[in-house]
Amino acid sequence: MDDAVDAALEELGLPRQVAAQARPAREEPAPPADGLAAQRDAAAQLGAALRALTDASVRTLAPTATLLDVAARIAECLPALTAEQRDVGAPAPLDDPAAKLWLYNPVIGRANPIAPWLETTLVDGVLTGRATLGLPYQGPRGYLHGGVSAMMLDQVLGDVVSASGRSGLTVSLSTRYRGPIPLLAPLLVVGRVVEVADRKITAAGTIALESEPDRPLVEGVGIFVVPRPDQAARLFGAFGASAPDTPGAPDIPGAPDIPGAPDIPGAPDTPGTPGTVPALAGPPNPPSTT
Repeated sequence: MDDAVDAALEELGLPRQVAAQARPAREEPAPPADGLAAQRDAAAQLGAALRALTDASVRTLAPTATLLDVAARIAECLPALTAEQRDVGAPAPLDDPAAKLWLYNPVIGRANPIAPWLETTLVDGVLTGRATLGLPYQGPRGYLHGGVSAMMLDQVLGDVVSASGRSGLTVSLSTRYRGPIPLLAPLLVVGRVVEVADRKITAAGTIALESEPDRPLVEGVGIFVVPRPDQAARLFGAFGASAPDTPGAPDIPGAPDIPGAPDIPGAPDTPGTPGTVPALAGPPNPPSTT
């Protein structure tokens, strides 16, 4: 698979190094124990190949004829993937909720081609994610898009809340951008739970360069709420689920007059308006760079 990706990149006039940058480093998988393991590995390889293709497509300077030829060949692949598909809201057969394996999550999913594939580890209640993002995630020239930073923080904060034994939904996410994040630089995204008040959990996190872990470039505070059983049934019952059992569950405003939203003591009345969150030290937000 990797050789095929490299060959496609060279045909677009790009060096083989592009594949290495676009494809997350990973150890060679052990021989699969069963068919499910083999299919999971195949899905992850497809995701890696599509990430490499995406990186190539936003970097290429190939002529019009080459672009049209590659687009036509990609279109020829679609029928093989669309012959059998799951519906929106249906569980992914390759996921393993018990093992917290979410192959198609848009941030941590190895099989999701839009995911930066943030690799996370949990140690002593602190969740740390590592990733290196390239040109597909650019905002200002040479730097990461601020919305991608917020997405990674939402994922890490939500996951560390889940790891604490509660599955909550995001009702508020406050971000402070202290400096631009350069592309192709190894990053650390760190999150921890800082307060638990009944069903409301507050988590805080940072994004920093791996080479300068003590100098955060982005800070974030998220408020998550565990829905009551009746609220969970309204939100997820149509999908055959009774709780938000996956990371990346839909954000729901905390206003009780919005259908399906949980009643949250002390939650903000306006969607997207932060409630009371721990103060983040430092200067006011600089002008947005996105």
